[in-house]
Amino acid sequence: MRWLQRLPLWRRYSGMSREVRKDLLEGGASLMLCNVGDYISGLFLHFFEQVIRAEPLIIALLPAASDARGDVYSSYGSRLGTLLHLGILKRYLKSELFALVTLLICANLWVGILISIVNGVVGDRDLDLIDVLFIPLFSAIISAFFMVPTTTWLALASFKHGLDPDNLVSPITTLFGDLVTIPTIVLGYFVAKSVSSYHKLAVIGVLILVAVASLAYTFYRLQNGDRIFERTVKVVRENLPVVILAISFSAVAGVILLGNIEEILAWKGLLAVVPAFLEDGGAIACRFSARLTTMLHLGRVKLEIMPRSKWIWKQIGINFVHALILFTALGVFGAIVSISAGVSCTWATKIFFVVLLAGLLLTLIISTLTYYLALLSFKIGIDPDNVLAPILTSIADVVGTASLALMLNIALLAD
Repeated sequence: MRWLQRLPLWRRYSGMSREVRKDLLEGGASLMLCNVGDYISGLFLHFFEQVIRAEPLIIALLPAASDARGDVYSSYGSRLGTLLHLGILKRYLKSELFALVTLLICANLWVGILISIVNGVVGDRDLDLIDVLFIPLFSAIISAFFMVPTTTWLALASFKHGLDPDNLVSPITTLFGDLVTIPTIVLGYFVAKSVSSYHKLAVIGVLILVAVASLAYTFYRLQNGDRIFERTVKVVRENLPVVILAISFSAVAGVILLGNIEEILAWKGLLAVVPAFLEDGGAIACRFSARLTTMLHLGRVKLEIMPRSKWIWKQIGINFVHALILFTALGVFGAIVSISAGVSCTWATKIFFVVLLAGLLLTLIISTLTYYLALLSFKIGIDPDNVLAPILTSIADVVGTASLALMLNIALLAD
């Protein structure tokens, strides 16, 4: 190990504070794990290519459905981390779960409405209104049986073992959400095509009633003096408009993907990269925002128009270290998939650099937005835990799609 200790990079790492090393390692490990999950998601997408060719609207549905899941669960995980740091999770966990149920149903219902609008605009699609409403709700409920206990356990277990939930919960929740989104969306598509409209309407109606009943029970408990449920109302009131706005941004990314579906399918290896690329930007931003909001609540960081805090600049530096690792690995993955599909090494190299440069551009933009959105939400009195994760994951979809498209066009012009 003596040769390792003589390396300049190792000496610089050893000179970092314990907090920075912890953020670098814990965040990097969870983000790389998230990236592995995104590779699997990309392979799922590659495996279901014929389904997407048969029904391209699925590709438009994926960003919005994935973000609905990521937005709700990342915010939930971020709030759990804050409550654990403040030592009051046990008191508020029940109210958090009621808020989670309401948000999940409302968010995925909005996904269906948005994609129905997209379907009406583009036309010539096989899915009708009931199908498009049913698929994201079905996917959300199937996923919830896995996602709710996993997210809750992850926050509790990481905190119990001395790890920071802010570094782990949001990225790993994103990982699990990605793993279940594509298969459950495709499963929902096959179920929607095989059951009657009556049964699909019944499922939609029951889920809407569950959301209404959850809110009704919350107000009933409040009227009986249970002030803990004030948190449910606060979370839904602050989070739902933000989630709806965020999903709307993601729908834009879906429209961009749908409009370029032929080109995406023609670039061998690119389809497998899309899930990881879009999610990595959001995961980096969510880790940064979770750390930032916790420090704000603890009073250890002060937000300014031009940040002067060394802690903030170190966190931004950590973002770029993570991005360099993530998008280098993702570029290699895309190149390998393209070569396995029969593409030349020259073309595979282009895919590598397109992914890497687009990822670094995405990181620059999303890091800046994270800081100033935190500043804005804190200034107007809204809890950043409720707003940052949903907005950032969705903006990352749009910015990521635009960054990838920009680098693709530059690569094509360079030929």
